[in-house]
Parts: sequence; structure tokens; C-alpha cells
Amino acid sequence: MEMEILPLSDTQGEDFLLTLTKEDVKRLALYKQGLYHTPTAATPEAARQIFEKLGCVQLDTLNVVTRSQHLIFWSRMKEFQSEWFHQFYEQGQMFEHYLHALSVLPMKEHVYMQPFLKHFQTSRVARTELHDRLLTAIHARGSLTGQQAASELDLPKTSKDTWQLSPVRRALDELWRSGEIGVVRDTKFHKVYVRIEDQVPAELLHQDVTIEETVRRYVRLALSALGAATERDVADYFRFKRETVRPVLAEFLQVRVEGDAEPYYMLPEDADLLPLSEEPTHATFLSPFDNLIWHRPRLEKIFDTEFRLESYVPQAQRKFGYFALPILVGGNLIGTIDLKAERKHKTLHINKLVLFDPAKKQEQLPVIESILHRLTAFLRLDTIQQAE
Repeated sequence: MEMEILPLSDTQGEDFLLTLTKEDVKRLALYKQGLYHTPTAATPEAARQIFEKLGCVQLDTLNVVTRSQHLIFWSRMKEFQSEWFHQFYEQGQMFEHYLHALSVLPMKEHVYMQPFLKHFQTSRVARTELHDRLLTAIHARGSLTGQQAASELDLPKTSKDTWQLSPVRRALDELWRSGEIGVVRDTKFHKVYVRIEDQVPAELLHQDVTIEETVRRYVRLALSALGAATERDVADYFRFKRETVRPVLAEFLQVRVEGDAEPYYMLPEDADLLPLSEEPTHATFLSPFDNLIWHRPRLEKIFDTEFRLESYVPQAQRKFGYFALPILVGGNLIGTIDLKAERKHKTLHINKLVLFDPAKKQEQLPVIESILHRLTAFLRLDTIQQAE
């Protein structure tokens, strides 16, 4: 579809150059998220390209089926190996930061984090002798886990499994969030603290980037990943405040969505992708923390679907299950499936299947079974077992 992109008027959403249907918004979101077509990607380089298009991937420690971050790649690829994700750490292709919750970002984005790191250091850290001792130890050793740091400094050991931070873990966390040290992960996903100069290339460490440049960068990345999005959608993607992104959004194409009074924004070049007349073909399970669905108000608006992670909900109150995965088939979310991987017996347990339209059960079950077999192969399990 060809169109002329005209300058935006300052009318607070009253004038629009383009009107989209809700189906347009949904399909564009699927396309931009790499969930539209049946995937063919099957290499570490393809995984890296997916990572860069997404802009960030949320981390989570729950390992019920597999780690959430692995599912996000698996959902978008014909083949993905969990080892590739660990290799991204080893090869210096990504770093961790609190942006959309705890996330990993492509290493080239580190330069844009400088304003946040400096702000955290000056406003949130009360520097103590412990910080200095830990920093000296990491510079001397090159890398340390929290437990190794506690042993070396003869301090109380930290626990890997507690949410309650010890003084050592808190100080290490503050050094990391200040940009004075880096964080990588071992093969069991435990944090390893490293010299920042060993993780981040020098040319990314010594550039002066303003907060305005950072916000502009991430508004564009959010729109690139979302397609057409509201101010609230854009702000949520990298967890900015709405008033922070609002001035920057005026630089992008403003559009109207039928049945929605709120203005949407998109990259001007993405208008040429519409209409996406070919039917979506991809069928997969999604992590509860997948970029497509992590902002629940947007999920409800464009997919007409209510979903929440129920891991911390009392069992009797769960609608979907402990770690239910939304089921995406042909551009629609058709239900959820609660799974658990039992690695000792190489079995994938189906605890609960919820279909939003039970009348379509017979046509949907073969598709779900196909996805289950693909997931079982990825997890290197042998059998699928339905809970009684």
C-alpha cells in the first residue's frame, strides 16, 4: 500500500493520516514480533537477529518447562538450542539491565544505558567500604560469584535461592546497576560478576549519551517491535513513564484504530506493510513473559484475551494453571496449556488445557499436538503424559 506521509499536526490525536482496523494492528504486531509466518530460522545468527529486532528479552528464573527466555526464541524459530543463549553471554553479545523488568539487551545498546547507570549510582547507592572491597576483589580475580566474594572477604555467604539480599549481594547488585561491574551467567544461570571492561567494549563505555538520545532510541525500538501502538504500549515496552515518551512520539506517524478513541503511533515505513492480506500461519506456545503479550492491557485490547501468570496465585483460584503457556494459532490466541517438564523421566506433563472456544476442540487438538511434539524435541524429552 503506497501513501504519502505528511507532517503531523499538533492536534493531540484529532487528525489522522491513516485508519487501521484492530485486525491490522494485531497482524502487524505478529509480523513485527516474528510470529506471523511458520519460522525457518535455525542458526545462532538467526537467533541473534531475532534478539536485535525484539530489542530486549525478559529474564525469569522459573524453570517449569524451560526458562522463559529460551521459550521466547523457540517460539520464533524452526530450531533453537538453549546453549546458544549461554553462548551470547560468553561471546559478549548481550548484557543484563533492569529495563522491562530484568532483561537482556544486545550489547550495542549498552551505550544508551549510560544515563541510567550514572543516575542509579548518584541517586540510589550509599557507597561503603564493602563496595570498594568487592570492586577491588573483582578487579583482582576477574570474576566472582556472590558466594566466592563472601568467602574471599570472610563475610556471611549468600544464598542462591533467596529473594532476600544479603549485604554482599546487595552491594554487588548496586555496583552492577551503577555500571561499575558486569554480570554474566554460568551454565546453571547463576550470576557471575565480572570486570566491566571485560564484558563491554571500550567504545561503548566511553561515550556521552544524553537521556534524550536514549529515550528517542527506545521509542523507535519499541515502535519497531510493536508495529502500531498507543502511548501506554510504547512506554511499557522499555518501562518508561508515559510523560517521558510523549514528546518523542510526536515525531512518528499518528494513526487511528477503528473503535478505539486513543491515538496509535507507528514508524512511517511500516505503513507500507499494510494491509497484511496473507493469513498468519504460525502455531506455537508462548512464554507468559513473551514480548507479544507481556503488556496485558494491549493483549486484551488487540487479541480480546484475558491472561495472567498464576504461579503466585493460590491453586484453588487458578484458572489456567501454575505456568500456563498461551497457544498462538493462525494469528489468534486459542487457549492456554499448563505444562511441566520432568527431566529425570524425560516426560512432558500436560497438567491443564484451556480452550477459549471449546466448540473448535476437534480442529484445534491436532495443531496443539504438533506443537507439543516440537516442544518435546526441543526439550530433549521422550514422552508426553496427560494428567489424570
